[in-house]
Amino acid sequence: MEPATNNSSIIYRRPNLEDGLNIHQLIADSPPLDVNSSYLYFLQSSHFTQTCVLAEQNGELLGFVSGYLRPDKPTELFVWQMVVAEAGRGKGIAKQLVRQQLKQALQLQPNLQSLSCTISPSNQASQGVFISLANHFGLQLSKETFLTEAHFAGQEHEAEDYYCLQPPAGQSIQSRLEQR
Repeated sequence: MEPATNNSSIIYRRPNLEDGLNIHQLIADSPPLDVNSSYLYFLQSSHFTQTCVLAEQNGELLGFVSGYLRPDKPTELFVWQMVVAEAGRGKGIAKQLVRQQLKQALQLQPNLQSLSCTISPSNQASQGVFISLANHFGLQLSKETFLTEAHFAGQEHEAEDYYCLQPPAGQSIQSRLEQR
């Protein structure tokens, strides 16, 4: 697949194994995101490359989104983690990352029906991005409790709410992408 670009020379492409360490560093440099082991980012950049996208400009990593088609709901794309570097903020990178991620997921699952993620209650930035995505693509947003602090058994981790975006009845994710 050819990298997708926009008019500001930001390239959106599938990651590869060599991107893993740079993705790990970008996440580490972007609190309050949970930093996973570098091994996970190598796996996402190889095993999950069809549902992950990175944004770069002049060789600099500006953003990354990871996700997967849920095994228990194969028509749902779950966004695992999204990050935009400080140098890339305010350029619409988050929306473009998700647009490209949806396009790639539609190649795997043409009947894609929803986009979901979990977000902690204090993460206003991620909530804003998901609400903005719903508005931009004309999708309906629902939110419910997913994990409470009790699930984390005393670890310092906030609760996580489950956000789900779906097209209006009778429409598809594909049609919403084509219209926007």
